[in-house]
Parts: sequence; C-alpha cells; structure tokens
Amino acid sequence: MEWKDVVPVLAGAVVILFFALVVKPALLGEPIGLVSRGSVPAGDPPVYVPPAPVPTPTPLADDGEVYTRNFRWTGIDGGVRTTEVGVPEALFLAHRGTPRFSDFNSWGRYALAEADRPLLEDLARRIAPPTANPDEGYFRLMNLVFFVQQIPYELDDNATSYTEGVLPRHAMYMKDGVEYPKYPVEMLVDGRGDCEDATILMGGLLDALGYDTVLLRYSNHMALGIRMNEFDPYYARYTPRYFMYEGQHYYYVEGTDFDWGNVSAGSTTIWGRPHPIGDISGTGIPSVQSETPQIIPLRYVPEPGEYRIRPVGLPAGGA
Repeated sequence: MEWKDVVPVLAGAVVILFFALVVKPALLGEPIGLVSRGSVPAGDPPVYVPPAPVPTPTPLADDGEVYTRNFRWTGIDGGVRTTEVGVPEALFLAHRGTPRFSDFNSWGRYALAEADRPLLEDLARRIAPPTANPDEGYFRLMNLVFFVQQIPYELDDNATSYTEGVLPRHAMYMKDGVEYPKYPVEMLVDGRGDCEDATILMGGLLDALGYDTVLLRYSNHMALGIRMNEFDPYYARYTPRYFMYEGQHYYYVEGTDFDWGNVSAGSTTIWGRPHPIGDISGTGIPSVQSETPQIIPLRYVPEPGEYRIRPVGLPAGGA
C-alpha cells in the first residue's frame, strides 16, 4: 500500500476517535474521564479523575460534647434491657434556649422537631427493631410504649425534673402551675418529665416509625392517641378505648402512669406492667375515666377565627 492510500485511513481513524471520546460524551451528557490537571507538567499523559462521590449527610454531629444517659427498662417479655442515648450538647442547649408556646394546640410540633428526627429514628429502631412477621407488630409497638412509660415522672415545677437542677428560663407560669413542654431530646437528657413530656417523646418516636398519632388533652392530663384499623388484641381482657377523628380510630396510649405493682423495701427486683394500648381501666387518673379528651393533631396549623364587621356611624357634623 502506498503512502497516499494510508493518509485517508489515518485521517478517518482520527475522526472516529475524536467523535468517540469528545463529541459523543458531550452530546449524551456523559463525563469525559480523561482530563488534564493544571499542575501536571507539559508532556505528561492525561490523568483519570473519577467523579466526586456524593457526600452522605451525617445525622448527628461527630464533634462537640454529648450528653449520654443510660436507661434501664423492662420489655414486654419481662426481660430487663439497657439502652444508651447520646444527645449533642449543642442540640440540647438550642432547645433549652427556645421559648415555649403557651397554646397547647401547638405542642405537637415539639414531637416533630426536625433536629431531633435522626436521633429518634435511631432510638426507635433500637427499641423496636423492624420485623417481617406481622404478628409481632403489637409487641414491637408495646416495647416502645413500655420504654417511655418507665421514664420517671416529675412535675414541671420541680427543679429535679431538669438536668441543670433549676427551672428553665422559658418555663411558663400559668394559672394551673408551671408548664414547660419538653422537646424529645430534653426529656431524654433530663431522664424524667410529666405527662405532656412523655406524650411528646412517645409521639416523636412513633412518628419516626411511621405511625399516625394525635395528642389527647384532658382537663389535667395529656396522653397519646394512635391510629389503628380494626385493632383487637386477641389476648386482651378489656374493651379498647378509642376516639374518632376525621373518620379514623385513635386508640388511647398512656405515657406516664406505669403500674409498678408491689415493691418490697430493699428488693433488687422491681415488678411492674405497662398499660396496653386502649386500656384505661388500670390508670389512676379520674379525668381519663370520665372525660372525652380534646383531640389535637401533631401537625397543627392555626386557622383564623370568625370576625364580625359592623358598620360604624360617622360622628355628627361629618368625618
């Protein structure tokens, strides 16, 4: 083959190579893997630069101080368990410095705080691991309820309810006493709280698992309602109590009134039992027995009230 016959072949090969490496990727939006770094001396071969990996967001800060609290609690099977919870100090202090809503209709937003969500999702899955057996769903749910019920009860007006030993500066002094609805991580760091604190924590944990819940407000108590369809535990010796809201059944869930049973002095064994879902017979709270609660959705959006506009007469003599 003569040289004049080789030239067209080489030219065609160059055109094909240029199309394959440059034109086609540009048209398809594909990354061009061979690029030259500005710091590479002239004459060096091009260097392959892989696409930058997409960073995975870290749910909780790895640096900074962390409040660590160990909870010792009993599962529904009677076994004693320990669960460690770590809360970043910055997150806890940010919540402590946040003013509280005096309108209890807005308290559900504390359970849904986005900053608490990663921690609650992790805790809920450790307490109630996912299961493929639908028959274990109730036991899984009750373990989470049981965990919250065994957190010690303490009123908002008691300084021992707070890890600092003093009332928070945003505690609200109301006619019925001190109110300070806690964010879920505050309840976990303090290691104690009253009925609305337990309800908010339980609501946040259940919401993290995908359950639909509402607040049940009584005259002197707050509990949780969980939406369940055709709930009928086969072993129950009680008629489950539920309330209708927007056409759905929400069953009563107690957050605080854990029945410790008989505990002998000096005994290292503590006997107790949870209050099952829908069971109000074992609670010692009169309002729960006699009242119909106000149902408050966690995702509450305030709406304007009705206003009446009346004509106003002009004063004598004109405007």
